[in-house]
Amino acid sequence: MPAAAEDNPVTIHSPADGAKLEAGHTYKLEYEVKSVAKADHVHLFVDGSEVAIAHKLKGSFTLGPLETGSRKVCISPVNKNHTAVAAQACINVTVQ
Repeated sequence: MPAAAEDNPVTIHSPADGAKLEAGHTYKLEYEVKSVAKADHVHLFVDGSEVAIAHKLKGSFTLGPLETGSRKVCISPVNKNHTAVAAQACINVTVQ
């Protein structure tokens, strides 16, 4: 199930919203930004802190290892000036 609302041009394909992840492991976060967003690239946030940038509108990040507890992971499409051009897509995961 996509992490974004149907009108949001950003979709997080995996991990799923509500996923339980193991501490100490890395995971592949797969995302896609539809071209209607007019984005140049994307920023990855974990718990509100920017942790990575990708210059592809469809691809993946290596996520983790993450600290135990509830984590909010978001993808934000931005323009060349790093200004958001559409709503973020976010998922919540639990790291055990």
